[in-house]
Amino acid sequence: MTLGVRSIVEGAVGGSPIVGDHVSIGAGAALLGDITVGDGAVIGANSVVLASVPAGATVVGAPARVVRYADPTSLRSILRRRD
Repeated sequence: MTLGVRSIVEGAVGGSPIVGDHVSIGAGAALLGDITVGDGAVIGANSVVLASVPAGATVVGAPARVVRYADPTSLRSILRRRD
């Protein structure tokens, strides 16, 4: 997994990713730039995440795209059990 700063123009550097609680990040995934990954999100293996990921979303691909949202009821119960 790679967490990093994304720079398009030399000298113009963005922020670093912020990862929420109970996030699952697959092997080889890259999270780049000033993005936020919400609580309970799932990042697929080898995905390249360049935009923020909502809480409970599953993203895959390069660039990553949302393929599923968790049921909010089940997400709350999962997060409560892990605390």
